[in-house]
Amino acid sequence: MAHTSIESAKLLVKLHGEGSRTIDLSRDNFTIGRKVDNDLVIDDHTVSSHHARIARVQSVYFVEDLKSTNGTTLNGKPIERAQLHDTDVIAIGQHRFIFQDHSPVPAIAASVPGTDMEQTMVIGSKNLRADAPLETAKVLVTSGKTDHLDYQLTKSATLIGSQEGAAIRLTGWFAPKSAALITQRGGAYSISPSQGSKKLLVNGKGVSGQQQLKDGDVIEVAGVSMTFYYGVAPKNR
Repeated sequence: MAHTSIESAKLLVKLHGEGSRTIDLSRDNFTIGRKVDNDLVIDDHTVSSHHARIARVQSVYFVEDLKSTNGTTLNGKPIERAQLHDTDVIAIGQHRFIFQDHSPVPAIAASVPGTDMEQTMVIGSKNLRADAPLETAKVLVTSGKTDHLDYQLTKSATLIGSQEGAAIRLTGWFAPKSAALITQRGGAYSISPSQGSKKLLVNGKGVSGQQQLKDGDVIEVAGVSMTFYYGVAPKNR
């Protein structure tokens, strides 16, 4: 099968009082701020030393405010962290940054939704070729406070919560110690709320027991929104 090369996204930078220029977002982390150790340095007292960061997870991009003094907005709305889409406008003070991404949808997110996980074939390690693509499951955090932007689901049980040892660590002030649990059995993934935890939603619908997860499902719990992906892991990552 032919492989499609995915180009890095670009950032159209429009600094106040200056002309515009385009920067390739070829790094996994691109920082913006007043200090010289940033990838983009803005000599402006309204910009914090380390103001914001654009992070790339595979071919999905996020913008995150680094607890700046004056904040960061996305399309006119203040954000702490949010996923970026083509033509989104990031604002830091009087400066504007237009995110440009014309890449194809990443393979992990392009899997056919509704795949029957019960029919997933379990293959023994002796049958795997060294160059064979591996099935992988992960979640990408799109909003809310967590310690990372993405999490690989490599264990049979993945706890979502604020307690120490939780695989998906919630960092908000009022985050419950245990919010939900993702379990894996035979290649199928399911999620269930923890006892006494806040409401768990999958694709906007409340979950009271155990619900099987499918590629592209949106999970919401304790003020955090994340997307579940199940597909073929890209090579050389």
